[in-house]
Amino acid sequence: MMSVFLLLIDWRNVPKQNYMKKIYLKLASVILALVIFSLLLPVTFGGDPGLTGQILEDKERYFHRLKNLRARDPDNPEWSYQLGNLYYSLDMENDAIKEYRRTLKLAPNHAFAKWFLSKVLESRGYYEEAFWLVRELIRKHKQIPELYDRAGEILLKMKQKTAAQEYFARYDELKYDEVRGEDPVKTRSNPNAGSWKEYFY
Repeated sequence: MMSVFLLLIDWRNVPKQNYMKKIYLKLASVILALVIFSLLLPVTFGGDPGLTGQILEDKERYFHRLKNLRARDPDNPEWSYQLGNLYYSLDMENDAIKEYRRTLKLAPNHAFAKWFLSKVLESRGYYEEAFWLVRELIRKHKQIPELYDRAGEILLKMKQKTAAQEYFARYDELKYDEVRGEDPVKTRSNPNAGSWKEYFY
């Protein structure tokens, strides 16, 4: 920084021709502007992780930014979804539920909003609604094994053991290529194959 100011001040080393003085002045002013901008950059964009690429530690600032973005673009479901995620990370489950519901009102097929809404509803004891949200995801994404595992876990909490067995068996089929009715083969890469059966046998 000091070197830039010295360049601006030290005229004696510059040739006396006006042409060279103008070039020297322009070059020094550009360098000075770049230095000032680089110093102010963290302050200017510090509240927007999308621009800085850094994990945001000031959640309150991020919250207000999301609220402002949604106020400008209320029909964009992503702002409500991100607010829901923020509330979820802060264990503010009631607020998270409201934001995920708002997301799904704007975008009924928003898969991630359904997934997280089901998780929050399950933790609040609303098992039936949580289960049907996972069922909707299964209809759209039939080859994702984790969805069947989640459905099975919720059904266990609903005391629906027989139905849960079906979902866990389908999970093993997709996850471990297990043929229905056969004993799962536990290997070093698949140590949990068939572990769900401990609930029933």
